[in-house]
Amino acid sequence: MSTMTNTRHRQKGLSSLGWLAAAGIFGILSVGAIKVIPIYMENFTIKSVLEAVQEDPRIDPKSKRAIWESISKRLYINEVRLIKREHVTMTRKDGKTTITITYESRRPYMGNLFIGGAFSESVVIDR
Repeated sequence: MSTMTNTRHRQKGLSSLGWLAAAGIFGILSVGAIKVIPIYMENFTIKSVLEAVQEDPRIDPKSKRAIWESISKRLYINEVRLIKREHVTMTRKDGKTTITITYESRRPYMGNLFIGGAFSESVVIDR
């Protein structure tokens, strides 16, 4: 009989404090996701710019200036202001031009904390 009484008074589910803790954790993760998604969207845009430059037959792969101007224009159109000339390296070897963009992106998270990532994207132009 006493076991029946003990099982009837056991708590089922979360307490108010448990719900608050779960909501707090969910809120922190949601804010993190909201801050991280634009960083990866920007990286996706940079990848697509590099692929467009790779496919564009009007660009002379031997001219670093022509390549940079094309990249710069495409980034400007896509509103990516983060990439500067010093983030882009171009090397030519065996008739192939390799374009690499290496950069870091940081966004404020909470207070003096930041969320960021380091990215490096490359394409090879074989013309």
